[in-house]
Amino acid sequence: MTRLVGDPAHAVDEGWEALRQDSLPWLLDLSQPNLQWRALVELFQRPGDSPAVRKARGAASAAEPVAGLLAELDPDGSWATRASRWTTYRGTGWRLVAAVLWGADTADPRLQAAAERLLETAPGVGGLARTNGGSPELALTGRAVQALATLGWTRHPRLQEATAWLVEVGLAEDAKDLLRLRELTIAATATLAAAAWFDRPRKQMLRLRASEVLLSILDDPRAARSHGGLRLGFPNLLRTDIAEMLWALARAGCDYDERLGPTLRRLQLAQSDQGRWCRVAGVPATLPVSAAARPAPGAESRWITLEAAVALLRFAVAAGLPRLFPARPGS
Repeated sequence: MTRLVGDPAHAVDEGWEALRQDSLPWLLDLSQPNLQWRALVELFQRPGDSPAVRKARGAASAAEPVAGLLAELDPDGSWATRASRWTTYRGTGWRLVAAVLWGADTADPRLQAAAERLLETAPGVGGLARTNGGSPELALTGRAVQALATLGWTRHPRLQEATAWLVEVGLAEDAKDLLRLRELTIAATATLAAAAWFDRPRKQMLRLRASEVLLSILDDPRAARSHGGLRLGFPNLLRTDIAEMLWALARAGCDYDERLGPTLRRLQLAQSDQGRWCRVAGVPATLPVSAAARPAPGAESRWITLEAAVALLRFAVAAGLPRLFPARPGS
């Protein structure tokens, strides 16, 4: 039997009972290869070099909204636009991050060249800054590290420097106000998402530091005002929500902690009768994507459903979530 992200086996079988319906066929839509390969990796733990994953990933950069985001990306990794790299969210750095989050082909030569250019010229000492001479920014550094790690640049010295800064400086500071707490939440979520792509020793270090930050935030009375909560959205750039937070914890292989219980229950209750989750937050207005990539708030979202399903499969049994679906889909 194919193992899902919620191993051991009983967690896989019983974890599906936390969903109202079987959403797998909807998530594996052949017309959306960028979503399909991510679902195969994240739900079925298919290796990145398996034929099904390679086939879907190879078509991902030609699918919208990835194709539109990369339309001005030249083969040498430069961009045919005057927008500065981190202009919110029009800049080329955010286009790269959004394309990766939307499942771009990680082997796309243009994207690889753009990642190398970004790493070789990234402003900032330690973390990444918006401009030369600027101070490192926590949330921006987290999202950049997440995207670049997904693209396979985990051994690049500049990425390792930025990752070390996140662990030793950025995530180590106290959250003195809600703005700082918000930045910590985004950075910890992004760091956990990045951890899945590092080797085991670095993965364990990132998981330990970032998970404790997230768990502490979820236990903080101010938490509901520091992140998007049930204002679920995708892609999350300079924001996050509970679906992404729980997904990142699951993807990093974190164990269940009782502090996750209330948040998991909120996420479970937010699903529709079809076992799907709806978008509440819209796609950032300044992100240059087609109208088709801007579904109206309230529309069902495959990407948010993927995140939520990964999280519930991982944690539903340990959290004792109510049984909604009588049997594992396909049984």
